[in-house]
Amino acid sequence: MTIKRQLSIVLLLPLAAACGLVAETANTGQANTGQAADGRVSAPSSSPQKRAVVTVAEAKKILARWDGAENEAMRRGGTDWSAAEAGLIAEIHQAEVRLDRLRGETPSLTPEERIVQSRFAIPRAGTGTPWFMADFRRKGVQVWTQVVFAKTRAGWRMVAGSMSPYRTPAVARDGDGFATVLAPDDRAGLVVSPRELARTHARLLSTAGDDPRAKRLLVDNFWTGVYADTHKQDREEMPAGWNLRRDTQPARELYALRTTSGKALVWYGITEEDTYTAGSGAAGLKFWDGTLAKPLSKGKTFREKAVYKRASMYFAVVPKSSGKVAVTWGDYGYMSVTGS
Repeated sequence: MTIKRQLSIVLLLPLAAACGLVAETANTGQANTGQAADGRVSAPSSSPQKRAVVTVAEAKKILARWDGAENEAMRRGGTDWSAAEAGLIAEIHQAEVRLDRLRGETPSLTPEERIVQSRFAIPRAGTGTPWFMADFRRKGVQVWTQVVFAKTRAGWRMVAGSMSPYRTPAVARDGDGFATVLAPDDRAGLVVSPRELARTHARLLSTAGDDPRAKRLLVDNFWTGVYADTHKQDREEMPAGWNLRRDTQPARELYALRTTSGKALVWYGITEEDTYTAGSGAAGLKFWDGTLAKPLSKGKTFREKAVYKRASMYFAVVPKSSGKVAVTWGDYGYMSVTGS
């Protein structure tokens, strides 16, 4: 399941309680906390550098509005998440519903149970795009959900998220009590920086799991090895005379935060565009049964060119100077198949 548990399936991989889950965007230098993980609330100040991007009370209202907007989007059939989400995550969720309908399935869009426990990690004001993270549990559900909110032109929207069987541990804070945000290229005390993690995972996908450095850095699990292996099938089952060019890139969505144990929690996106081009005399290309490209292509046979677009978002725990990165959550959107 995803953030919208009714729309897709998420495998919750075991995650050591010590690793922790916290949220933060990588486009800022430091973070704030309106309410820290231990429950303390930072005092307001007239200086922008001494204020949180939102108060705890405001964060609670934003979380409640988002929850209501999500349920309303589900009630209306799941075709428009713009009142609740923005960016790549919104595109992925729209793609999930669109694909279900192309496959002749009716998405299950039952509204979520109410939120019964929540806390927030809120960055310092004046250090980039305003954002904060909410960590919560729903009534009757033992899984914890993390949602990153960013301020967009349309207001506060969800831009990333994850799920875990564990609640997020204490957020590392600076001398002023603000949550410690990790910059995109900051790898001080870590095995890899947030940006390089996203690039490495993108290389793993583009090489169908054959990139040696990526294999050394990333734990082999469903989110890494198994998903990359499906790309090998795409390559191996391609008809003779066709060429495949993969353009796999980190998305602009990148959020990272340090924990009190010195690790980093990173949310990041990846976009994929596979271009199939026919050589001289090549037979037509038709996406095979059993793949999600088949319903997206509507069974069409391509004679010259086909373009298959996908996108994904992940959550990973980055260890200190040794060890492997564990990707523990992912969400996938199979966007389109076009061509001639």
